[in-house]
Amino acid sequence: MKNNSKRFLLTYIFTIFLLGLSLSSYLIIRFKNISVLGAVLFGILIFAADNFSVPLPKTGFVSVNFGISLASLILFGPSTAIIVTFISSISLRDIFKKEPYYKHFFNSGQYLISIGVTSWVFEVMYSRELDNIFIPKHIGIIFLAAIIFFFVNTFLTASVISISKNIKIFNVWVFNFAWLLPFHIFLVVMSIAISFLYKAYGPFTLLLTLMPLVIAQYTYMLRTNERKALLNSIMHIVKIVEAKDVYTAGHSVRVAEYSEKIARKLKLNEYDIEILKNIANLHDIGKIQIDLSILNKTEKLTNEDWFEIKKHPVVGFEIVREITFLKDNADAVLYHHERYDGSGYPFGISNEKIPLFAKIISVADSYDAMTTDRPYRKALNINEAIEELECNIDKQFDRKVCSKMLEILFEELNAMQIQT
Repeated sequence: MKNNSKRFLLTYIFTIFLLGLSLSSYLIIRFKNISVLGAVLFGILIFAADNFSVPLPKTGFVSVNFGISLASLILFGPSTAIIVTFISSISLRDIFKKEPYYKHFFNSGQYLISIGVTSWVFEVMYSRELDNIFIPKHIGIIFLAAIIFFFVNTFLTASVISISKNIKIFNVWVFNFAWLLPFHIFLVVMSIAISFLYKAYGPFTLLLTLMPLVIAQYTYMLRTNERKALLNSIMHIVKIVEAKDVYTAGHSVRVAEYSEKIARKLKLNEYDIEILKNIANLHDIGKIQIDLSILNKTEKLTNEDWFEIKKHPVVGFEIVREITFLKDNADAVLYHHERYDGSGYPFGISNEKIPLFAKIISVADSYDAMTTDRPYRKALNINEAIEELECNIDKQFDRKVCSKMLEILFEELNAMQIQT
């Protein structure tokens, strides 16, 4: 990260921390009435829940913390809820991983702002003298508070990711957080149940009511770990494929990186970019069936050799379409050697019939192939590769996609010239 960007990020983080600290201090002084028992019981629960949280797709974690914070707010008021929520920002996981100090500051600040704003609205509107959770007004206020917390919390988190990774905040929010809203609503329902049973039968009911929260978090963890394990297995296969051909080691990773850069230039959303990266990493997986003697052949390939090579998009497609979360875009693997003018393979389709992901991978794949030593030729330099890309616009490559790749390469050239 550049120095100016890092300074801005740190300024933003410390501003969030100070705002959170100031708001929470003010609310604790204003509303007082801290429940020591509530702070201890719910503090222990939220500390445990946070340290068993599950990673989100892009960055960050998801846990059942909010259900516990909201229940403490309903039962004991803002002061106790703020203390309980602050405890959730003390993450042993981050401490053991030696995460940067400013990450702890941001987590604390954004949690305190989120629960502070939520608590303030809740306490002003909620009628504690009625002592009945299940009247329509109270249910409505609880859900309103939950929505406020969700949007403040996710917006603040998305904003820091946006600044640190230079990604549009809306893209970050949609990809990482929008889909969590149903899970958040489930936590609201559970927090109402926790509060009701706690009021009616005492603290021991926490053991019973927290089980659905634990199960929900554990289920999500299993799904996340399953997907991660599958992607790791796939990447091992990619490495095996590339190990067959010493000239293309790291090729798929580089194609995925350039595909991501092109996708960002095209302003694709984060979900599509993530899918595209996974597809790009797998674009040559079909080469696993090609004989090593063909891949490393130094003389001119025969017609029979080309016949074997041209099978790999179809073989790769058959593999990728069996992967649940990639199957809808597996045709990008099938068509990544098709050409804009219809002279490619395996089917000779052209122009708009070629999917966007395939067009992107085609440009990234061709550039990396041109700039990598091969058995039959030496690598081109970046200027020679740029000239080759320009000559093949509207022939091999889609104009819009290729122009974005050229923008990226000119930026890289400028950066290299500045460094030298």
